[in-house]
Amino acid sequence: MYRVFPLFAALLILALAFPIAPTPTPAHAQDGTDRQPGDYALSMEYDGLTRTYLLHIPPGYDGSQPYPLVIGLHGGTGTAEQFQRSSGINAAADDLGFIAVFPDGTGRLQTWNAGHCCGLSRRDNVDDVGFIAALIAELSAELNLDPARFYATGMSNGAMMSYRLGAELPDVLAGIGPVAGSIGGQYEAGAPEVVIPAPDEPVSVIAINGMLDEAVRYEGGLSGGVFGGTRVDISVADSIAFWVEHNNCDPDPHTETTAGGNIIRDTYSCPAGVEVVLITIVDGTHSWPGGTRGWIGGPEPNRDISATVEILEFFLAHPKTG
Repeated sequence: MYRVFPLFAALLILALAFPIAPTPTPAHAQDGTDRQPGDYALSMEYDGLTRTYLLHIPPGYDGSQPYPLVIGLHGGTGTAEQFQRSSGINAAADDLGFIAVFPDGTGRLQTWNAGHCCGLSRRDNVDDVGFIAALIAELSAELNLDPARFYATGMSNGAMMSYRLGAELPDVLAGIGPVAGSIGGQYEAGAPEVVIPAPDEPVSVIAINGMLDEAVRYEGGLSGGVFGGTRVDISVADSIAFWVEHNNCDPDPHTETTAGGNIIRDTYSCPAGVEVVLITIVDGTHSWPGGTRGWIGGPEPNRDISATVEILEFFLAHPKTG
């Protein structure tokens, strides 16, 4: 996948940057009666595959009050452990009162089947939407979760997956927070365009994209940079317009510019307490703002904002309505 290195060197760098996910530890009782605050490496069987995930329960959880759930989706070739660490979601979840779960994709270089992307998960048509729905159901049986406050966020291929989850599970998810993602495109130039379906219900969206992102280009088109290849992505503008249209939002956003002109926030007002927000980072690259580098040699994330705090605070303000 690297353009500037031979394939062996590329695979070696990816293996060093994204180690194999840790071996799952035994789960506690399936009814969650002894699930205490802390971190767990767990697994479940779904569609003939053993799917692994990391679960983080904040210190304040005692089962007496329902908690919101945030699902964090790693980027292509990443892992649950890598994304948990690089995004810093656990610390924010502790502060804001979220239970966080970080599932793994499939394959040696793990990916999600987001439709037009990525890797073997797309080629083999892995049912990642069904897996996430089953994971939510399993966690709901084990923990005291608020069904009006289920959310998904992710980076790159994980962002694309969060877009797909919002479109296909709008009755489950109250909001999504894709970072460096697109709603669709072509897995290679000349292939049929694949776009997420129209959601049956409104879903709040906060998207963060950088104008200097070469892997998922702001203006759309052929992916480039270190992870350059043959994939063609739909632009950020068209991705946001999709949600503005299907959430019946006002097409004219309220725009604020901060941090010396580097951060542009477009907020689209929608009925029933739903919002669509696009945060554009003028000097933003293919990285998680406010986090750490996603892979060895990856671009340094922007420090003007914390994507994690922006997204989780947005989620708290946008429960499922109706």
